[in-house]
Amino acid sequence: MLYCYLKDSWKKKHDLFRNTKDEKVYFISKEDKKILKRVIKLFKPYFKKIICVLACMLISVGISFTIPLISMALMDYGLLNNNLSNVIKYSLEIFFITITGQAIELLEVKYEAYLSTMVPYELTLKTFKKTMVLKLSDLNKINNTQLMGNISMDVKNICSLLNRESLYVIMQIFNIIGGILGLLMISWKLTIVVISIVPLRYLTIEILSKKRKKNYEKYMINAEEYWSWYGDTLNGVKEIKLLGIGRVKIGEFIKKQRALIINNTKFFYQDKINYCLESITLAFITNILYILGACLTFSGNLSIGGLLAFITYSVKVTSPISTIAGIKYNYINIIPSAKRFFEFMDMESDETLGNLKLERDLQIRNICFKSIYFSYNEDRWNLSNINFNIKSGEKVAIVGMNGAGKSTLFNLLLRLYEPNKGEISINGININDIKLSNYRSLFSIVSQDFYLFNKTIKENIGFKSNIKESNIHNAIARSGAGEFIEKLDEKINTKVGSNGVRLSGGERQKLALARALVSNSKIILFDEGTSNVDIESENKINEVLINELKEEIVLIISHKPKILKYVDKILVLENGVIQDIGNYDELYKKGVLLQYVK
Repeated sequence: MLYCYLKDSWKKKHDLFRNTKDEKVYFISKEDKKILKRVIKLFKPYFKKIICVLACMLISVGISFTIPLISMALMDYGLLNNNLSNVIKYSLEIFFITITGQAIELLEVKYEAYLSTMVPYELTLKTFKKTMVLKLSDLNKINNTQLMGNISMDVKNICSLLNRESLYVIMQIFNIIGGILGLLMISWKLTIVVISIVPLRYLTIEILSKKRKKNYEKYMINAEEYWSWYGDTLNGVKEIKLLGIGRVKIGEFIKKQRALIINNTKFFYQDKINYCLESITLAFITNILYILGACLTFSGNLSIGGLLAFITYSVKVTSPISTIAGIKYNYINIIPSAKRFFEFMDMESDETLGNLKLERDLQIRNICFKSIYFSYNEDRWNLSNINFNIKSGEKVAIVGMNGAGKSTLFNLLLRLYEPNKGEISINGININDIKLSNYRSLFSIVSQDFYLFNKTIKENIGFKSNIKESNIHNAIARSGAGEFIEKLDEKINTKVGSNGVRLSGGERQKLALARALVSNSKIILFDEGTSNVDIESENKINEVLINELKEEIVLIISHKPKILKYVDKILVLENGVIQDIGNYDELYKKGVLLQYVK
């Protein structure tokens, strides 16, 4: 079976070892080299720590190099000569050298522990920061669970370059040099036998590494599909229960997992083949050395201690050679992971757009939508030729059927998406020219599907570190949330659960209003802010809208006459086009609002 496995790979890959005038053979492709260079740049802040680890390893190699020579002297001049003083002398030398080696290893572990914890932390932090500034249009294409799975896998694989085994590969070079010197000091003839095995070992590893790379690429695809499916399934648990399709989902789970199991089984099989080949190689060399060494010993050209020391040094040569030759096999998964990691990090950030910083006390004179066209895909325009102007202190309502483009207008204004055509401006300044974090500080949002974090009420309202507690209490009072908060055991320090699961719809909406009010923003957006609340909560929100928000620009998506009667103007959207603009009385007389008001 092993022969067939290697033979099949050899037939496909034999050109790797042949070079013609028209082609070049690379141990690693140019693209992979670029990726590795970027990986090395990631590790640049840790070079000092890496050098310390390598220095400790180098000292350890030097120490381990002396032990076989001392052991040889112990055997030849102590045990075989029945010389107790030499036995004690060389035994003590080995003992103190061992203690020194262990002390060096403790120092080495100190730096290794730092690298193994801080590097994954920093890379994960980079990915988290990147997630926070990704364009929403790009982020919506990625399943959250899939994203977490990819990041976890890629960071783990990249960081494997800095684990003990990986750093030790570098030191194996010194092991080989020291081992070969030791071998030559004892017998140059046997040294040739040891070195002659290297090409065969390299050949087998090269073949196996290509098999492993192909399997790992399939594994990455299957794992990504699984995490995407898993996240989608968790989000739809309620629907799965209601539709009674639990068995179907279990079947899908088994199918997805079976693909991963097949990949993992191949990994185990390939690793076992590699291990078997390494063991066979080592056993072959050892037995050959015993036979040839015995011949030299019997002829008086090599002592017994010399033979034992030679075999020890041969292991120090063959094992590192196997390790170094196996770099491509053992780390073949790093390149695909690093490639996907950098593809994610290279995705366009919305923070890169605009560098103009607005003054803190800026007065918003007007907001202008000019010839706006927008499409989520290329099938149709979701918004078409949108033109309107909002003046300082105006309250504007937007009405329309589902899918008319109401929320899309808000998303464009918030710069969650960019128009395909046209311009949105504030005080005559294109909003894309303004620094994003500075721009969004102008807004507060109250929506029907706003998110509450699994934190306390206080933390959910005062989410920014610079918000004073007095402002939080003031916002709670203005929103009408104080009454139900006072009934809670821990008051504003009560945890609300994931997305406010411990609160009613009306209570959640009051907290949404409090969160909007606490920032004293100049522009407030209400996206169906009273659609799923009780009468009391609705009246409170309407009261704030009508009586308190005098100077702020307010945009409202609503179909309720109680609100529409008090706004300055209403935009009527139909299929992404503004059909009419006017106040409630004007549009009501025209009959435009009849199909929209509730």
